[in-house]
Amino acid sequence: MKKILPMLMVLGLALTACSTANPDDLRKSDPEGHTACMHYGGSLTAPGDMGKTNLKKAAQSGSKASTKAIRAAVATGADGQPEISDSQAFAKACESQGFDFKK
Repeated sequence: MKKILPMLMVLGLALTACSTANPDDLRKSDPEGHTACMHYGGSLTAPGDMGKTNLKKAAQSGSKASTKAIRAAVATGADGQPEISDSQAFAKACESQGFDFKK
């Protein structure tokens, strides 16, 4: 019995490690909108196309957020894709969750 307990503990820890969420899955499924806010912050400082890409990602994540204020600042564009319709409201919603976009 003494020899099998350590093995069972290691097996239990290994199974627990396998069942935890993948960080990429958490980033894609972020109902509070933190990922949207991170991308939005990145869009403010990134140059050119990188900034535009971050803004698109912020809108995509924000459209799925359970945070009503973030979701309300996102609309569907003419191309059917989400876009941030009110940047000030979006920034304010993110700031209310602890983000700081001021320099």
